[in-house]
Amino acid sequence: MTRKLRFGGRLATVAVAVATVAATAGFAPAAGAVQSAPATPPIEYVDVSVATVWTSPDSPRPIDAPALTNPVDPEKWLAGMTVDDKRGLTSGNLTQTQVLYGHPVYVLAQQGDWAEVAVPGQATPKNSLGYPGWVPKAQLTSNPGYAALAAHSSFALVDQAPTAWLYNDLGRRSKALKISVNTRLPELARVGDSVLVYTPDHGTKWLAAADVSVYKSEADIPDPTGADLVNFAKKFIDVPYLWAGRAGFGFDCSGFTSTVYEANGIAIPRDSGAQATYGGGTKVDRADLQPGDLIFYARNNGTGSIYHVAMYIGDQQMIEAYDAATPVRITPARFNADYWGAVRYLTAGH
Repeated sequence: MTRKLRFGGRLATVAVAVATVAATAGFAPAAGAVQSAPATPPIEYVDVSVATVWTSPDSPRPIDAPALTNPVDPEKWLAGMTVDDKRGLTSGNLTQTQVLYGHPVYVLAQQGDWAEVAVPGQATPKNSLGYPGWVPKAQLTSNPGYAALAAHSSFALVDQAPTAWLYNDLGRRSKALKISVNTRLPELARVGDSVLVYTPDHGTKWLAAADVSVYKSEADIPDPTGADLVNFAKKFIDVPYLWAGRAGFGFDCSGFTSTVYEANGIAIPRDSGAQATYGGGTKVDRADLQPGDLIFYARNNGTGSIYHVAMYIGDQQMIEAYDAATPVRITPARFNADYWGAVRYLTAGH
């Protein structure tokens, strides 16, 4: 099983993992070549509930305004789009992925009000540092105090529902910010049924203890069983589909599966093709499918490029984020002409 280290420590681990992916994909340096260690780009932290990573600064449309501000309003953004608007994100290749509140990004370049970033923890052969794209600079912050706490403190992991509220007060009467499942924030204390956390640029806030699990490190997240993964995935039934979505506000197919695995302590690549081929999983026969296995679909009668992933849940059913018109759903597993195969990331006994 592949584990991720948290924040600062995780960056190095992810860089190694993605470099391995790149080598597997044919990007390894020539034998005998002298390698110099590249300078590490500066790190900043996401300062909104979820930052959408765009293909370029020119990608957003007027209707995408709620996703470009600080704070963002992902629910307003989704509600304001028609199905055709959502499909336009896909057909226009406008968005790449999303990154959650408090998560680090490498800043590769700047252009006007935009920053080109790579997202560690979202493995891809596109960039050895992490998933690349562009975010508004207003959605990032540099905070050495937060960085230090994120690297060395226990963290509260939002893991009980698609979203949870941060509060301004211990009694949790004053709401501050709605954040996504899989968000990790440095934990400072627990008082009764509330957990005090530190945020990237807004000081201390409170979470309901019932909304989170607190761990000293990523390695302390319990190894899940296939049933654990399936039960966790079922929390997101009816969450909207969003191309490039990787938050409890909306998912695409591989954003959904990678989030389910990551929230349970297992690192897999961001995209479906990489999940199938480069993530270190084991391909399994259809007759041997177990809950938690990932099922993939490819063009050209299952022999071409992979375009979709779902999670097998048992009894010939699967759960998936299917398309712009369809929220996360449970449906009969499709073993049609496009079926490519299945991959298992769990170790024996899980």
